[in-house]
Amino acid sequence: MLDDKTLIIEFLDGDVESFNTLILQHESLVYGMIFQVVRHKEDTEDLCQDVFVKVYFKLKRFRFESTFKTWLYRIVINSINNYFRKQKLLTWLGQDLKEELATEEHDNSTKKDTIYKMTNKLPNKQRNIVLLRIYQDLPFKTIGNILSISENSAKVSFYKGKENLMEYSKISYAK
Repeated sequence: MLDDKTLIIEFLDGDVESFNTLILQHESLVYGMIFQVVRHKEDTEDLCQDVFVKVYFKLKRFRFESTFKTWLYRIVINSINNYFRKQKLLTWLGQDLKEELATEEHDNSTKKDTIYKMTNKLPNKQRNIVLLRIYQDLPFKTIGNILSISENSAKVSFYKGKENLMEYSKISYAK
């Protein structure tokens, strides 16, 4: 398996197959990250395709100042944010969720769905940090690099996001 840098250089030199290999190496990571947030197969597939089209056209501007994976995470996060802006899905904790919580038994999958929905209610910066920290298990330093913020800022936003999630859960389960 070739490393990302070698594949990028080969692609930039005209080897399209290197790009295909690069995508295959990161496809499941990108799909998983998007699906954990979007929770809809077709939208996830569309967003994955959009991410890799963006990578294809922007790769010539990649400067190797960070890892390819960090750069790719940034594109994924931006695509997810654009998806939510376009779909106006930042109101997950509306009446529908309250009714769902009141009527459904809270097995693990329901709890997991509820947590995803509450996570999507967070402000963009907090949501991005929570997603990268919890669902991708990234260290705060890497999160800071991906989001162009300091490591400390990532930590503060993460803990604010956790506090907000706790509040959302109290509201959701209380009603």
